[in-house]
Amino acid sequence: MEERWWVIVNPVAGNGRTGRRWSGLEARMRLEGIRMEVVFTQEPGHATALARQGIKAGFTTLVGVGGDGTLHEILNGLPLEDPEQMQRIRLGVLPTGTGSDFVRSCGLPRDPVAAALRLREGRVRWVDVGQVTCRRAGETVTRYFVNAAGLGFDGEVADRTNRGIKAFGAIGTYLVYLFLTLLLYQNKTVRLRVDGEEHAGRMNSALVCNGRYFGGGMFIAPRAAVDDGWFDVIVLGDLGKGEIVWNLPRVYRGTHLTHPKIIWRRAREIHVEAQERMFLQAEGELIGEAPATFRLLPQALPFLA
Repeated sequence: MEERWWVIVNPVAGNGRTGRRWSGLEARMRLEGIRMEVVFTQEPGHATALARQGIKAGFTTLVGVGGDGTLHEILNGLPLEDPEQMQRIRLGVLPTGTGSDFVRSCGLPRDPVAAALRLREGRVRWVDVGQVTCRRAGETVTRYFVNAAGLGFDGEVADRTNRGIKAFGAIGTYLVYLFLTLLLYQNKTVRLRVDGEEHAGRMNSALVCNGRYFGGGMFIAPRAAVDDGWFDVIVLGDLGKGEIVWNLPRVYRGTHLTHPKIIWRRAREIHVEAQERMFLQAEGELIGEAPATFRLLPQALPFLA
């Protein structure tokens, strides 16, 4: 008999679309013979507590239903710094959120029913995890991420996206808030250390990527692999507003790395400081601000993919 899944549903993911679709999705999954215990998030951060609750109850297969933000919260409820305990855990996701960018890099179907059937096959891919330590409300906090994190322009876009209405689809929603942010954003004076290599000057963003996509399909890190033991660091230099708009199609094609104001490096440790306030997002969730230090945990997560 198949093991029961601990399924964490975020009903507000995808601007409430997940909650509206869940009953039909659950019926299809149970019809396919998938056994599960279902719990629902009730507020931001609740998925982290529910992940810990499921592990404490003895479940070893955790499945999130939502987007990258839901995956991020569940990830932060796992004992990632305990390799022995992680050997007994498997994490999967059914993509129903606004972005769901991480599944693009892992080859999972975008249709949640098809994804559930793929997860049931039980094929595990050990993927890298990022750890970031930053400042939030005057305190030092540590968070984990599996897809991408970034400081600067994209941090402010994430803030507006999370506070706004997500009614335009993944790409449309991100672009609406990207252009709203573009009107007001000013580049920052940044000091960046990438595996000991120093960079300093005016910068738009510093992106630390494990997956290839973010922002609802932007091909931001075309050379990244989720299990290669490296971050792909993309630094957008002192780009003007017109340059950002003009080069946006290149980001979706993944051809932007040759731009003279863009730096691409592979690294395992990154430290970022800024003279001005610089917001930090991970998996599209605003988690703090600079200064921030990133560290790679190689192949720390058994992901059903």
